[in-house]
Amino acid sequence: MTLLIEDAGDDDYTLLVTDDGELEARKRIPFDGVRRYTTATRALPTGRRTTSQFALDVDNVLDQYTQRSATQTPRETLAEDVARALREVHQRAEAAEEVQHGE
Repeated sequence: MTLLIEDAGDDDYTLLVTDDGELEARKRIPFDGVRRYTTATRALPTGRRTTSQFALDVDNVLDQYTQRSATQTPRETLAEDVARALREVHQRAEAAEEVQHGE
């Protein structure tokens, strides 16, 4: 389950944590795909003319989001929300693994 942290609005960036525990700021580019700034180390589908960046650290993703989006949320608040979401995804993954191994 993807955890939405903030959606800056239509035609703007969305900040989220993916099921894989990756932080991502992404924006749909009409007729071209998605521009992503993410902690994911592998290239994800982006589009022909979108310039995405992968393997960033959390601070760099937050920097890209706050600089490129129309967010009014203070960076400190976003950082706290990101930390909370990352913990939640990690805890879910641990619980799922315990169930899978019958613990």
